[in-house]
Amino acid sequence: MKPHRAPIVLVCLSLFSGCGAGSLGPGVGGPSRSLVSIAITPVNAALLLGTLQQFTATGTYSDHSSQDITDSVTWSSSDISVASIAGGGLATALALGSVTISATSGSVTGSTTVNVQSAVLSFITVRPVSKKIAPLTSEQFQAIGTYTDGSTHNVTGQVSWTSSNSAVATIRVRGLAKALTPGTTTITATLRSISGSTTLDVTNATIVSISVTPSGRTIAPNTKLTFGATGVFSDHTTQVITRDSTWASDNPAVATVGGQSTATAIGPGTVNISATFDGVSGSSALNVSSATLTSISVAPATAVLAPTTSVNCVATGTFSDGSTQVITNLVNWTSSAPNVASVNGGQVTARSAGNATITALLGTLSANSAIVVDGSPLTSIQVSPQSASIPQQTEVAFVATGRFADGNTQDLTTSVLWTSSPASVATISNVLATMGQATGLQPGTGTITALFDGQVGTASLTVTSATPTSLRVSTTGTNLEQGGSTQFTALSDFSDGTTKDVTSWVTWTSSNASVAVVTPKGVATSVRSGTTAVTATMNDLSGTAVLTVY
Repeated sequence: MKPHRAPIVLVCLSLFSGCGAGSLGPGVGGPSRSLVSIAITPVNAALLLGTLQQFTATGTYSDHSSQDITDSVTWSSSDISVASIAGGGLATALALGSVTISATSGSVTGSTTVNVQSAVLSFITVRPVSKKIAPLTSEQFQAIGTYTDGSTHNVTGQVSWTSSNSAVATIRVRGLAKALTPGTTTITATLRSISGSTTLDVTNATIVSISVTPSGRTIAPNTKLTFGATGVFSDHTTQVITRDSTWASDNPAVATVGGQSTATAIGPGTVNISATFDGVSGSSALNVSSATLTSISVAPATAVLAPTTSVNCVATGTFSDGSTQVITNLVNWTSSAPNVASVNGGQVTARSAGNATITALLGTLSANSAIVVDGSPLTSIQVSPQSASIPQQTEVAFVATGRFADGNTQDLTTSVLWTSSPASVATISNVLATMGQATGLQPGTGTITALFDGQVGTASLTVTSATPTSLRVSTTGTNLEQGGSTQFTALSDFSDGTTKDVTSWVTWTSSNASVAVVTPKGVATSVRSGTTAVTATMNDLSGTAVLTVY
């Protein structure tokens, strides 16, 4: 029977086609039912730049019935540089502007307008939160803006800063607060109609001692070393007081020190670099060798960049005593073709297709980095990991890799626009130091998107409701010589059986700040010999590791 059915079906289809049945919807079985119109939803959608939108096509037929025909219509965009649309109706917002999205089946077409808009600032977070500092010390605040596309940006330099009680603390244009007298004030950052705030408590603590780090370092003449000062106060707290201290050198013939705590080596010998705050001083020894610079190297030695992207070049000097030192800020940087790739302080920015030689010069010595700016079109962006799952209030880092028509690839993580949808599930950072780092806010599944040069890469992020059950602290070494430092890591076990690095989420403390101090990022720096407990605290959990300084 089957060999006889096929011709019959073909004849029927041919007859329907002659009657205009090319507009029949999928699965329609009779000539009396034809497609009359197509409706696209959502109607007149407003898309945020770098985000995705699923459109649906609904067909209405001559018998007044309707059917979802999203997967059978032909989708098109009037300007694919503004918004592209895939076969299944998934649109990507690529550039600001307006386009018409159409769905066609046979001779019937439906369309709607899509406006691609910039994301709007939804709220501002002021960091750090609820800080306590001593009089005459300072604290740098940051304003992080969260936008409607789920992206976060550093808006510290754009906001207006105010202190509710200027007698307690004042605050400058770029968020630097200065504590004056004991009390509490509210620090507020405002951008247009959006504000964020936090409290700053100025205690009555007084300075007890100061540690200056690093200690006992040796550098060559004409090189530099930056020091830091940490104060231990009468309430057993520690604070970084580098910018609040007065810096001095007790032997300017060996090394001088500027107001920003950076020492410049002059000639061989030993010098004490001191920091003084409110009548209390601390110092660190600096040795200046007689070594001379023998060669310079630049890393990376070669790099392939896409226009508008950048790479940081690092210059390292090798000296006659075999020592090495990063001298990026000491060398003179030049580009053989600034129109192809420009350089500023070691940061190379690609301008246009071509080749450029980046040179680091100090005295008679130099080293080069060969930069190729690839004019080949970007064909795709790959975001990795492709899928990730994290508990809420934890983080995961995404990486964007671009692939070009000539086969070259480039890490575009710091060049793309990162967005997260929906923003209620997770946000993702466009702040340079944390670019591509997503933070889970509440349980759900979202899409992480990377946009650059008209290409989009996506990844899936699931945020679970798992809660932390334990906290432990680990380090690369629990024994440390004076003046050295080590990185502590906080790991938390969660109720779903996963383990996450929560180093940046915990509060770090050192039980004996006169032995070692620890930064908010978990870096402990030793001051003098002894033992201290380094503790990480999160919610009602804590973990501790013992550090011995010898």
